[in-house]
Amino acid sequence: MSNVLDYEFEELPLVIHDGIEAGLTNGLASIEYDRDGEWWVTGVSVEGYQKLTLSERAAGKKPWIYVKAPTQLEDMISHRLENEWFDRVSEAVREQLARDGEDALEYRRDARRDTLMGL
Repeated sequence: MSNVLDYEFEELPLVIHDGIEAGLTNGLASIEYDRDGEWWVTGVSVEGYQKLTLSERAAGKKPWIYVKAPTQLEDMISHRLENEWFDRVSEAVREQLARDGEDALEYRRDARRDTLMGL
């Protein structure tokens, strides 16, 4: 069984040349993971800016949005996440697994309580 984590990244370098990071980008990666902490990237979106009218802004519409990355860009970002940023993503997956465990424990407690109460 796999779960999905929406992993937001900021200032991920698209290029690393002689130790210099360039082409910094922000976005969101869909990360599927299993209970053993194994994970893989299943999709990438990048941050974009849309021009809004004053009325759209007043209505609460946000100018910063995520758009699906083109295949080549998705491949570049996936490669960075799976290599140079492997530890960062792995830590986010471990944190999510801990939250998943806490949620499951709470669900079992609630189910036991409901059973004892005859619900």
